[in-house]
Amino acid sequence: LRPARGGSGPEAMISYEAAPGAQVVLKGSRVFREMWVRVEADAGASVWQARLDPKYFDGYNPFDIDNVTARQFEIMDFAAPLRGKPPCTLPRGLVFQDGRRLRQTVRREDVARSEGTYWVDRANQVLYLCLFGRARPDQATIEITTQETVFAPEQMGLGFIRVKGFIVEQAAGPFPWEQVGAISTTRGHHWIIEDNTVRQVNGVGIDIGVQLHQWPQPKQVGFHIVRRNRVSDCGICGIAGMGPGGREFGLLIEDNVLERNAFHDVETLYELAAIKTHCNVRCLIRRNLIVDTINGSGIWMDWDNRNSRCCQNVIVNTHSMFGGIFVEASQTPNLVDQNIIFGTQGHGIYEHDCYRQVFVHNLIAGSARSAFHLHGKITDRKIAGRQPGYGRHVVRNNLLSENHDPDFFGGDASEVGDNLAEGISATLDRQTWRLTWSAATPATTVLRLPFMTHDFAGASRAVRTAPGPFNELPQKPTSTVLSQPSAEWPFE
Repeated sequence: LRPARGGSGPEAMISYEAAPGAQVVLKGSRVFREMWVRVEADAGASVWQARLDPKYFDGYNPFDIDNVTARQFEIMDFAAPLRGKPPCTLPRGLVFQDGRRLRQTVRREDVARSEGTYWVDRANQVLYLCLFGRARPDQATIEITTQETVFAPEQMGLGFIRVKGFIVEQAAGPFPWEQVGAISTTRGHHWIIEDNTVRQVNGVGIDIGVQLHQWPQPKQVGFHIVRRNRVSDCGICGIAGMGPGGREFGLLIEDNVLERNAFHDVETLYELAAIKTHCNVRCLIRRNLIVDTINGSGIWMDWDNRNSRCCQNVIVNTHSMFGGIFVEASQTPNLVDQNIIFGTQGHGIYEHDCYRQVFVHNLIAGSARSAFHLHGKITDRKIAGRQPGYGRHVVRNNLLSENHDPDFFGGDASEVGDNLAEGISATLDRQTWRLTWSAATPATTVLRLPFMTHDFAGASRAVRTAPGPFNELPQKPTSTVLSQPSAEWPFE
């Protein structure tokens, strides 16, 4: 779908919507119907091959383009150690069996060893696969991705467009940089992207920024609302966007559910997360549920963030060398508050190259490393043309439970106080999303910070309030349901 024009204002938007009650599926793939031949040498392993006929591709063949091309590596000098290595060298094309994504292998012989896999002979454009259950491909629906993106204007900079209620799936976009999502604003402004399902994408699910600074840029980028979407199984990022840098980006990202994103094992490309936005200036990321991020942070606020807020998010089972929440290279205060971070395979909250950030009233539990790792200096980069400072953060009123390593605060001394770790119990039942928490001894109340007027659940905070995301900290185990499985996540 290629919108030809934008609207003229918030009261005159052009809206693309699924009809009420209709299931509208937009795919960047085609059903693959070719003559399959069993590979004789692998007959016992049910390996089949078929030719990737050019008729399936309209000027874009993801089975003959690297995930990261040589030109992209020239832009990303920091990624040089990944040159010549999979998965960067693998083609972008995805393959599906009855809607289930197959896993791409590096070598043809690996297909015979594991079902649910495929390999591409790029030189001869031949697809080899071994299906789940050792099924015959002529008895299954095989789909291959043929499009880089699914919903995107060809003209950059269009504004006031709404995208609502679609299922958007099976796109073959690149690894950054550039950022091209299955839904792409194409450097537009004032879009509303709501109530969609975006899934099974090679690169980015939804892109909402400048895409690549080296490309031509309109005068205005951003000011999007991205809400109530379900974004899952995206290889690099679920939601991603770079702001114009130094001026207002104005994003509102709220009430989304993001699951199993960053499935490509390439975190040292430094672009993987469920939500990764750069140059956040006056942005708000709130009330998102982020679960099972495979090779990246849950939320990554990257580079010269200013006056932005990340709050009331629930981030569960993130696998990252950094943290469930990661703030990077920012010298102007940003507020990270009232988030619930459970079971990070890494740190709960992490920063580097930052100065004067504010981390308050969060609950961080079960991290494989520390609850807070505020690293301080890690590079010699200048930020906004200036030598940065490091440290002097505010870390107050947080609840910490059963995190493995001690906290670390690098750089100039930070203001660390009224964080409670001793005797704190917190569990989260992922079947019911029931959070149960308590303190072994009566908790000392803390003076409410001036801007912290409401807690995680929206209740008013008293002048003296409890540490953590809620206004009260009970001694007896107390439960609250963060989300009913049958209800919209997480709030009305």
